[in-house]
Amino acid sequence: MDVGLVADATSSVPPARNVISWRPFPRRVAMPSPPIEARIRAFYLYEMLVSFQLWSPFWALWLFQHANPFQATLVDIVFWIVSLLVTMPAGAIADRYGRKPALIVGISIWILGIVLFGLANSIVVFSVANGIWAFGAAFTWGTGAAFLYDTLAEAGQESRYPRIMSRVTMFTFLATAIAAGLGGFLVFRTNAFNLPLLVYAIPGVGALAVVATFREPAVHRMPAANLIAQIRAGLRTTRRDRQIVLVIVFQVLISIVTYVMAFFRPAYIEGIVAGNSLLIGLAYGGFFCVAALGGLSIGRILDRRGETGALWLTCALVFPPFLVVYAVTLGIFPDSIGTTVGILAQAPYYLIWGFEGPIIYTIINRRVESSDRATVLAIQSFATTLALAVFEPVVGLLVTWYGIGLGLVLLAAAAVVPSGGVVVAYARAAPRLAGPVPVGSPDRSR
Repeated sequence: MDVGLVADATSSVPPARNVISWRPFPRRVAMPSPPIEARIRAFYLYEMLVSFQLWSPFWALWLFQHANPFQATLVDIVFWIVSLLVTMPAGAIADRYGRKPALIVGISIWILGIVLFGLANSIVVFSVANGIWAFGAAFTWGTGAAFLYDTLAEAGQESRYPRIMSRVTMFTFLATAIAAGLGGFLVFRTNAFNLPLLVYAIPGVGALAVVATFREPAVHRMPAANLIAQIRAGLRTTRRDRQIVLVIVFQVLISIVTYVMAFFRPAYIEGIVAGNSLLIGLAYGGFFCVAALGGLSIGRILDRRGETGALWLTCALVFPPFLVVYAVTLGIFPDSIGTTVGILAQAPYYLIWGFEGPIIYTIINRRVESSDRATVLAIQSFATTLALAVFEPVVGLLVTWYGIGLGLVLLAAAAVVPSGGVVVAYARAAPRLAGPVPVGSPDRSR
């Protein structure tokens, strides 16, 4: 794979950079470090296998076969409640004991939860599966980004992070695009919405095998005395920087809107394509190709617009399409046009998906040290999870009472003004930073 990187730069690493990482037990045998390019390629492969999510267009449709919209949101709440309990301890574990162990635990449990979700046939089993799924996901949120950043820091090559993560984002969304089309074909041939969830075990186990080959980054970290102290240290780091707090609030608002749209998107798309599973898969494949383009634009957006401009661009892309979605659900457009308009109205959300998450991680990563990196990213995930746990069932009731179109428009109307206010406050908090931009990997666990 031509990643456009300089071959094996580890030989020129300054000794001060290549220090021994903190470990709970001393390492008995010093193993030679694999070339940095091989480690980067392994990370590409890991992210692509994790992202080969054949189930992405169909997991909610499988749930909707067994539950109404409100019941489905209650099942999904289990995911967010478990995430609330696990996310910050998982981030602290990744900071104290290493990125690789956290990824191995997370991917193993994540695969188990997804397969059990595909086998579920009752609300109770769906809920248990969602809890297991969430437990595994919590160990991966932010850990992959921290692993890659520390791997590059070991070689003194942090400046390459934006370029590499832009490519990671592109490759992973393209992998999901291919997987969505393949998942659509499987459902089209079998009429089984749960089959993509079960088949995902194959790329999932492949991702686990790749993680097993990872080498823990040899960078200096000063973890706290225990997990509670580690979480407290992360909270102090977060609280001290007003811009970190504001950008977390911003992502909370945006995530409520975009995730709820994503949750109900399969039912919405299924309705406008008259239940054609193959077309659903192809439509999602197109969406993820748009997300891949969004990922490639990360550096350009930040260079040209700065952090505040990137947040304003996110607002501009998030809210207007809700009006189009509402118009389509009202039947304002003729059928032939309504299908096209309804599908195209989803494209901005995937463009956002390609760059918004990485930009949020950029703002956080550039303001924290390695010792707190995974913990602070976990705090950001915790805040978003808490908001989703509270507001998702409320939206489920709105959709049950008023339909998808009006329910989602009411949600967007409630979030647009606070989102704009947070961006204004963020711009006033501090001047725009300059210099290289580290970018975090996107969160696409659901």
